[in-house]
Parts: sequence; structure tokens; C-alpha cells
Amino acid sequence: MKVVDGIQMKMLDQTAMEEYKIPGIILMEQAGMAVTEEIMKEIQRQENKRVMIICGLGNNGGDGFVAARHLFQRGIPVKVRIIGDIARLNGDAKSNYDILKKLKTDIKTMLDFQDIQKLSDELAHSGIVVDAICGTGLNRGADGLWKELIRVINQCGKYILSIDIPSGVSASTGNILDTAVRANKTVVLQLPKVGNINFPGADYSDEMIVKDIGIPKEAIERNNLNISLITETMIRNILPRRKNDTHKGNYGKAYIVAGSMGMTGAAMLTCEAVFRSGAGLLKVAIPQSLNSIMETRLIEAITVPLPELKKGVVGISDIEKIIKTMKESDVIAVGPGSGQTRELEEVLRNIFEEATIPIVLDADALNSLAHRLDMLKLLKSTAVLTPHIGEMARLINIPIEEIQRNKIQIAMEFAQKWKVILILKGARTVIASPEGKVFINTTGNPGMATAGSGDVLTGIVTGFLAQGIQPLEAALAAVYMHGAAGDRAAVRIGEYGLMAGDIVVELPHAIKEIVGK
Repeated sequence: MKVVDGIQMKMLDQTAMEEYKIPGIILMEQAGMAVTEEIMKEIQRQENKRVMIICGLGNNGGDGFVAARHLFQRGIPVKVRIIGDIARLNGDAKSNYDILKKLKTDIKTMLDFQDIQKLSDELAHSGIVVDAICGTGLNRGADGLWKELIRVINQCGKYILSIDIPSGVSASTGNILDTAVRANKTVVLQLPKVGNINFPGADYSDEMIVKDIGIPKEAIERNNLNISLITETMIRNILPRRKNDTHKGNYGKAYIVAGSMGMTGAAMLTCEAVFRSGAGLLKVAIPQSLNSIMETRLIEAITVPLPELKKGVVGISDIEKIIKTMKESDVIAVGPGSGQTRELEEVLRNIFEEATIPIVLDADALNSLAHRLDMLKLLKSTAVLTPHIGEMARLINIPIEEIQRNKIQIAMEFAQKWKVILILKGARTVIASPEGKVFINTTGNPGMATAGSGDVLTGIVTGFLAQGIQPLEAALAAVYMHGAAGDRAAVRIGEYGLMAGDIVVELPHAIKEIVGK
């Protein structure tokens, strides 16, 4: 499913009206009817059937006017309150306002703080409050009267339904523009907005219902929208079904360089996830003093003990062994628990110069790259980078807060500049490709914010790449399944006690739900 920002949605509306000759008032009618359907569902659950629709002066308010008319015609007690001077109403919104006036519905305007106080009293007697104030066109924070209006709505204690996006949430980023309506449900028109999906906007949108308002599918396809949601159907089409007549060689050979003194757990979690995601064979390069630990715990993998710079840290004295094993493999992953050393930087440089197979870079490999990002120019094969927000901040020397505010744009620019696939981890993980495509994931839960969760994701990406899944598709499938496994674990044991190992345990069950085997 495609996702749009405020500007792209405006372009889609214009395309529908100008090229497909669909009058704007018809799109507004469809939107208002879609909102009415969702209001009627909620009315069935409410003892208090009174509806208060609070409208702005733009098209979002026009959608609210249409919904008010349909509710009025069905005999639902509905009131409309408009913030601002109605002399500024124009176009389709003005036409629908005029209809409401002729029907003699209960309409009043709010022009000062005294009017807002009157609204507060009226909300006490309402059952459902509809936010039709701002919509996707908002690009500045609420102040004065508008800020007070949003405060009163949020404190009314009633069921709140927002049209398209809660007023005060940026449709293009999900950031809160000073203050915003906290909806119980958001009726999203035609396509999800970035602000509905990204946090913190996603929290304000709460339950999200996407409703078609009649923009032609062809128009959506022609606009070459570059942001998509990862869906279960998408992942089902990516993950291959297994044939009966196969052996471990059919499912790929993975190779991981990981682990250091005190960090063998990261290597183990990564390796376990490689196997649980379906890879046929795994070799793990580990400092030789830690080899016995790995062999005791991880009996399915083949260990490759490496000479050490110092105890528990991989050196480069036997780089030929690393390269030789890599050339016998289908994918290599570097970084989980490897430790931050100058030696690792040299290991990476050699791998970049020699690798013709996909490379997955995580954790300490990313921290090493932060000192020598230009090493990415040496790549001859596709690299998948998996930073969390902190690692991304170190990679590009930008404050964490700025990345959080502009995750999609920053991820897209990085992937295009360095010609890599970037998995920017966090709530609503973002995946960006060198071609400028961006995908947003919605699986996962707060319980996954725990040590080792990222190592598991690295293992899943590596396991899917080993099986021959194309790098971008492997990244999408890995992020989705990682979250889906975490969701299964949260259902089973709750979010508080969830550990990374629980994600590994649930991973094959989550895959089975999608693939059927």
C-alpha cells in the first residue's frame, strides 16, 4: 500500500480533478460519506448519540460539512461548530456549508475564547466529537484560539474521530506541530499519510481506517509514489515455498564475522536467527579464545576460529582466511558484538574490496564505518546497513533528534548517496533503496526495545539473503518478520519480559503463518 505526504496527496487530488475530470465536490462527497459510515458504526456502540463536528475553513472542514448533512438526513442529532470567519469559506467547502444552512442544521462559528468555552460546555453533552479542523494542509503549529480549541477537545473525555489526520499532526513527517488532537479513530482518505504511520503522529491517530474516496488507481500508479507500507501480502510473495526434493545446499551458505570478549551473545543470537530464518549452512568467524563458547552453545554452526589482536578481539593477521571463507559463501554479515577496533576497519576494507556477494553491516561494523564512511565507495556488491537511530547519528554526524524528525528523508538520501540498502531501525523501521524507494514497517512492539533485538534482525536479513532472496526484498521480509515474531512473543509473554531470544523462538512460527510451511 502506498503512503503519501501532504504535498503528494494534494497532487493526487489535482490529478483526479484536472486529468480525470472528477469534480472536487464529488471527492468531498465521497470523503464525507466515508466518514459518516465510521461515525454510524460508533453511534451503534454509544448510549449518547449526539455528534459534534468541529470544522475548519478548508477542505477538511468541507468533509465535515458533508458528514454532518448525511447524519442530519438520518435523524442523528448533530451540531456543527466552525472555527474562523465563514466569510473566508470558498469552493466546495462553501457549497456544502450553504447546503447545511438551507437544511437549518445547528451551525455556529467560534471567533474568540468565549466561544471556545461555550464549546467546552456543549461537548459535555455530546457522545462523539469529530475533528474536521485542519487535515493534511497544516504546516505550522497551532496558537492562540486554535491551541485552546485543541486543548478543549482533548480534555472533553468523549470519543474523538479525526478526518484524514488528527489536527496538529504534520501529514508529511508525523511530527506534532506544537499541539494536536488525540483521536480514538482516524478515518484516512484514499491513502495513509506519513503522519498517520510515523511516531509520534501514529499515537495521535490511534485506530486507523483507510477509506477509498474515488481517486482512480491509475492516477495513483502514474504519480510514481516512492513510499509504501510493508504488507503481509508483499512478504508472502517474497518468501519462497520449499520444494520437497531439496538439501541444505539449496538454502544457501551464510558467513558471519561476529563476537568479542563479553559479546558472544550477540554472535549467538545472530547465528540462531540465520538458521531460524531458513538458511542451509552457517559459518561464524569468532576470536579463537571464544571458540569453545560458541561450539558449546551453537552446535549447528561451523565455527572459524581466528587469530586475535588481543584476547577476544579479531585481528587481521589471517585476513586471507576470512576472505577465503567469504568466497565460499552466499552472504557475509559483519559487526554483531565485534568490538570497536582499528583492526575491524581493516577487515571491512578488505571485505569491501573482495566481496561479490551481499554484505550485511550492523553494530560495530557501522561504528567503524563512522570513522571512514568513504570506504563504502569500495563496495562491488550490494550492502545492507542496519543502524538504529544512535548508530545513524554517528554515521552521518547529525543529532539524534534531527534524524527522528526526518527519518524518511534522511534514510532515502543516505541510501541514494552511498548506493546501499538502509534499514533505519526503531518504532516504524524505515527501509530505503538506492533507487529512492522507501518502505515503512508497522509490525513490532515496545517489548522489542531490548538488548540483542538488532542482532536477531541482522541474522534474519542474512538468512534470507543466503537463500537467494534479492537484497531489497530480503530486507523488507526480514524487518516485517522480525516485528511479527516480536508481536507473537508479546502475546505469549507480554512486552515487559520479552527478550531477544524470544523473538528467535517465535520466528519460525511467524514465517509459517505467512508461507504455510
